[in-house]
Amino acid sequence: MRKLVVSLLVAGAVMFSSYAFALEIGYVDIYQIFNEYKKTKDYDKVLEEERGVKEKELEKKKEEIRKMQDKLELLKENEQEKEREKITKAAMEYRELERQYLLDLKKKRDDKMKEIVEDIDKVVEDYARKKGYDVILNKGAVLYGGKKYDITQDILRIVNQGYK
Repeated sequence: MRKLVVSLLVAGAVMFSSYAFALEIGYVDIYQIFNEYKKTKDYDKVLEEERGVKEKELEKKKEEIRKMQDKLELLKENEQEKEREKITKAAMEYRELERQYLLDLKKKRDDKMKEIVEDIDKVVEDYARKKGYDVILNKGAVLYGGKKYDITQDILRIVNQGYK
């Protein structure tokens, strides 16, 4: 019985190893592709410009609050209470505006990242079909892979060519 189990295990290992050699396998560095993709770089510029505009708007609001605080000391005591309420309200509006700006930018960034990753995934899938690959792995999941299996540059070239 023991010999039968060992024989079956050995036969299974031989069959699996012979099949494994028939697989066409490659890997890509998805982070490198993402970071060097022209669409990613272009969108980073757009996002930075938008962030700059939002920061200027926030700085303007912050300056208005500072002026209100500076003016507070010059007012009479009964007027100070009214002004403090205005300052508190303005500070709350500032925090809400800041929070909303950050949420909006994060959502836009997340949406664009999803779109970029989908672009890359589609190119990898098309490449695999055209070139006869059975498996393409992310480099992060590969402990060791020979350079001949690294198709990162091919994928990067294709995604950048496909980007207008």
